[in-house]
Amino acid sequence: MHMRRETVNSYMKPCSPETETHKELFCHLLTSDLDFKNSQNNNFTRHYWHSFPAKFPPELPRLFIKNLVDSGGIVLDPMAGSCVTLLEATLLGKDAIGFDIDPLSLILGKAKFQHFKIEEAYYEGNSVIQRAAHLFKNHRCELEDQLKAKFDEETTEFLDYWFKKETQLELLALLTEIEKVPEEKIKLFLKLVFSGIIITKNGGVTLARDLAHTRPHRVLSKTPVSVFPEFSKKMFKNLQNLKEMPKTNVRLVEANAGAMPVENECIDLIVTSPPYANNAIDYMRAHKFSLVWFGYSIGELTQTRKKYIGSESVENITMVELPSFSNKKVLQLKETNEKKGKSLHRYYSEMSQVLKEMYRVLKPQKACVLVVASSVLAGLDVETHRCLAEIGQYHGFELVHIGERNIDRNRRMMPVSHFRNASQIETRMHNEYVIGFWKP
Repeated sequence: MHMRRETVNSYMKPCSPETETHKELFCHLLTSDLDFKNSQNNNFTRHYWHSFPAKFPPELPRLFIKNLVDSGGIVLDPMAGSCVTLLEATLLGKDAIGFDIDPLSLILGKAKFQHFKIEEAYYEGNSVIQRAAHLFKNHRCELEDQLKAKFDEETTEFLDYWFKKETQLELLALLTEIEKVPEEKIKLFLKLVFSGIIITKNGGVTLARDLAHTRPHRVLSKTPVSVFPEFSKKMFKNLQNLKEMPKTNVRLVEANAGAMPVENECIDLIVTSPPYANNAIDYMRAHKFSLVWFGYSIGELTQTRKKYIGSESVENITMVELPSFSNKKVLQLKETNEKKGKSLHRYYSEMSQVLKEMYRVLKPQKACVLVVASSVLAGLDVETHRCLAEIGQYHGFELVHIGERNIDRNRRMMPVSHFRNASQIETRMHNEYVIGFWKP
């Protein structure tokens, strides 16, 4: 512990008047209106190509990127998710790099950064629909055989529970034709559209409701929409008013935020939103509905989920010693619920490593922004923002300010309840915190 503090001190440099002013600007931004209710809607359509739960509004990363990153600067999001930060950095002409281990985040993110001609995407997409409809109508027996061969028993049971058989055959026909598209950029876009008709806020081709909120429940009375017209409608919507991507250097890489393949002190700004503690928003619960079609088995996805920061599993996890307040919260929770307490210890342990990595890669006299919400676990508010602020300071960051913003639940796509008693996470998720760190 003390050795780490000595290492941190060796990086610290005295602030010049110029950098002090830069830090004061950062503080001013953190204390400004972070609800963005009066801001003009960001009409960059790629942000809204695909449903994604709990993503922050584009105005938030844009505020910090626009004011804190000079020409040639690099923006980092180590937990990229839906890639809002990376897209906003690109729009502002900045280079950007993001990391994630969620397979669907990587598929969707890479699709959003592609440069292609709208006319070509329309042509290929319509051609795919026509060929898929022909395949479904005239080669049903072959499709049924492919369906049996494509999935293992556990994945087949999952599909049969959530998808009607007709829908499965239509989706398989559509995906078969998408895979034949020769242009990789357009193929990625069409895969995003394919996933977008499965994971939706309302409607969609499954028997699930609230899938986009990661709270799917099966509704047998639901009539899933027909695959081919829904795909056509979604594709048209995504391509409508599509703006060209600025040609900046943006990279999205599969990597753990706790071990980033980035050199020391090369990043000019970090803006990220870590997962919620104890898997309060379970991304894989929704993402697997699309990922099984892209070749992942339910068993593989279950193992992948265990690697996510915030997962409840504590097997083979190295727990670290936490600073006093964070440790106190973990101990309080363990007294009430041992299992949840251990999971929270895992979360703060992993976030400790992530914050340590963020400190390593960030340049001195630069800012780091974490957008988090707290959670109530077993009746205890674990005060995530205070704990992460403390852990960040332990690793050398200076805490500039913790801003607070009200969540627009529709834009942020937070969970909703159809039951009389809302869950603890639902009753809590009305505000979130914007933690502002400064590297001395």
